[in-house]
Formats: sequence, C-alpha cells, structure tokens
Amino acid sequence: MVFRKAKTAVFHIADDHLKGIEGETAQRVSRSLLSEGNRIPDIFEIDRDKPFKIGDLDRYKGYDIFVFITGTVFITSDGINILSRMALNRKGLSVIVPVSNESRVSLQRSAPPFIYQTKLVFKWVADEIYKKFKDDVVYVDEADDFCLVFRREMLKSLPADCDLVDLPQIVKKGKFKFGIAKGVYVHRYRNVYESGREDLLVHVPFKAGRILDIGCAKGLFGELLKKRQRCIVTGIDADTELIDVAKGRLDNVIHGDIGTIIDGGGLGVYDCIVCGDLIEHLNNPWKVVKGLRDHLKKGGLFIASTPNIMNWAILFDLLRGRWDYVPFSILSGTHIRFFTRNTLTELFEGAGYKTKKVIFQNFEIPPMGVEFISSLKNVSPGVSEEELKASEIIVIAE
Repeated sequence: MVFRKAKTAVFHIADDHLKGIEGETAQRVSRSLLSEGNRIPDIFEIDRDKPFKIGDLDRYKGYDIFVFITGTVFITSDGINILSRMALNRKGLSVIVPVSNESRVSLQRSAPPFIYQTKLVFKWVADEIYKKFKDDVVYVDEADDFCLVFRREMLKSLPADCDLVDLPQIVKKGKFKFGIAKGVYVHRYRNVYESGREDLLVHVPFKAGRILDIGCAKGLFGELLKKRQRCIVTGIDADTELIDVAKGRLDNVIHGDIGTIIDGGGLGVYDCIVCGDLIEHLNNPWKVVKGLRDHLKKGGLFIASTPNIMNWAILFDLLRGRWDYVPFSILSGTHIRFFTRNTLTELFEGAGYKTKKVIFQNFEIPPMGVEFISSLKNVSPGVSEEELKASEIIVIAE
C-alpha cells in the first residue's frame, strides 16, 4: 500500500496548568519539538479568551489533517506526522490519539522505557516506543482528549457554531470511533504540585515530633507524615494558592520566602527539617542552610534533596553545545543553583552540619547513555558511574 503525505495543521489550546516560568519553559520546549525534523507541521495558537468557532476551520484550506492539542503536551514533529498518516489512511476511524505517561484512559497510558530529563532523551523514548509498536492501533470507544487527530471531512459531523476550545468535550460526548496509536508517545505533566515524596519520608525518624517542611506546596508530604506517626508538621511555601490547600492538611502553615522568615526570627526549633527540591530555587542556599541550623534540635536531622547536575544526560547535551531548560527536570526553568554530590556535601558541612548519608536516586537509562558513561569512565577513570546515572541527590545531615 502506498501512503500519500498529508498536509497537517496543529491547533494548540493553551491552559494554565503550569504557571509562571515553568509554563513559559514548557511552551518553548513544545514549540522546539514540533519545529525539528524533515516535515514540520503548521502550528496555530488558540486563545481561550478570543472567539474561535469550529466552523472557522473551513478557512484553513489545503489541510488534510487537523491536530488539536490541549494543555502542555510534548510531542515530536515525527509523532505528528505518524498520527497524520494514520488518520489519513485509516478511513474506518474518526479520531486517532497517541499514548502518554499520563491519561485517564488506561489503554492510553504508556510507561516510558527509560527516564528522560532532556529534550533529546525524550525523543529517544519516542523513537524506542515507535520501534516497538510501529503503526499498531487499538480500537476503543473512548479516548482522552489531550491530543485529537482527524481528517478534514470530520468537520461535517461537528457543530459549526461551537467554540473550538470546547472541541475535546464535544468529541468525547459524540459517537465517534477512536483509535489509539500505540507507537506514538507524548509527555504530559501530572499534578506537579502534589507529591508525597516517599523517597524522603522513609528517612524521617519515627520519633520526630516536630517537623518543618520547607517548600511544602499543597502539604501532601506532611499529611502522610501525620498519618504515619504522632507529630506536629509546620509547612512553609511562597505560593499563596498552594498554601491555601496546605492549611487544611498541616498543623501550621507559614507563607513567605524562607530566607526572609529566618531573618524575621520566631521560626521555632524542630526534630527534623525537610527541604524537598528547594535549595536549587534559592538565591542564597548557603545562607539559608546555615540559618536553619539554629532551628534544628541537637541530634535532629536535616533531610534535603536536589537535582544532580552531573547526570549523564546533562553532560551529553553540554558536549553537544546544549543547555535546554525543561519544566520540572534537572534543568527546570526555576532552578538557579546547581549541585553535585561534592558541592552539596560542602554546602552542609560548611554551614556546620555533619553529613550522615548521601543517597543517589538512579533510574533506567537508555543504551546510548550506558555507552556514554562507559566512554567517560575511559577518559576519566575516577568518575563515579553511580553519580553519572543519578537524577537526584538526597543528603541527610545533623
């Protein structure tokens, strides 16, 4: 069978799931992924606040395929082209959708073969999944609405006077035949401000009665601690919306910047202080960590985590001349300080703490990453393979 190439229009309907710098970073990454490749689709941004009817799509002449992306979705231009080809040639289906790390439809959820911290490694994940499933399609009665792909002829079955931003809901409620493209993978963000951080929770002593959670977000971590043991948890966060949720979960909540709060005094003394992925956001983490020493009970524990800038994927990109920010990754758009195991240890010991343990969090890495680490060890025999594999570093100090 000979497949003809489809001309595709991509319509992106933005949302406010990711706020501030992270939202702006996500937009840049999404645009970049769609703008790389041999066949780049035409992209149109849809403003939720400006009227745009489904019938207005008739003005977009010459397009065979329409792709509708809602919210923050990372997909490569190759992924768009594969979906377009499938939609064009599978006449028995109304809508084609990809798989993702996050979906309300179980058949649309797909676990990546390895963790990605950079754009390049994400593209490797997408390639690996396509190699495994190719053009396999699963026929279903419903599909998630974050990415919908259909032929122009389908416009005839849609209400022309409805707003385009309502299209996902219209398609969801209609009697359409859906196909899940198992070989096309996209990334979506979960509720990134809601994390139980079990990796940190296991290190909090059961006997700790007073616990300070700095960067508490919505307070889930503290809530889990309170369910596990008898304790009083105080949370600190600079985000007003997050703090409002945390108030219903924690014993005490303080709104503001931790540096300013320390300078103001009256913070209290705690058996355990937890900073989950916070210090990389601070202008002066050295001052903050030192200042918190006066608020840690003698014999108490300070537990902190931070991304590992020595991760192999970051070094791989650097050697290619790349330093690309990606939301909620090692190179998150809001990260202004970066640490290795040695510099993180120096941060705490320089502030007067004694380091009890440093833990690396390692995840599955791709074959290219294994080869790269091996080559680094050949030219620099003393380099730590464990550190190169790690995405995150946890330090426990007293």
